[in-house]
Amino acid sequence: MKTETLKINITQRILNINDFKILSKIAKLLDEENSVGYDMDGNPISEKEYTKDIHEALHQLNEGKLETYSSEEVRKKILG
Repeated sequence: MKTETLKINITQRILNINDFKILSKIAKLLDEENSVGYDMDGNPISEKEYTKDIHEALHQLNEGKLETYSSEEVRKKILG
């Protein structure tokens, strides 16, 4: 089955579901599997993981535990 055919088939099946519990499970699965980017090793990152990482970084920043650099400092590090 081709990707487009499978997508249409799944969409039609989802539209016919009236059970909130099943729809919630589908939504949870999609949320967990939705890749929004890749890590430094090329592995996909889910939206959930990305959001968690951002919140953790903001927490560390607020506590003064996150090392940050200005654009000029980055430029100097890269260019030597």
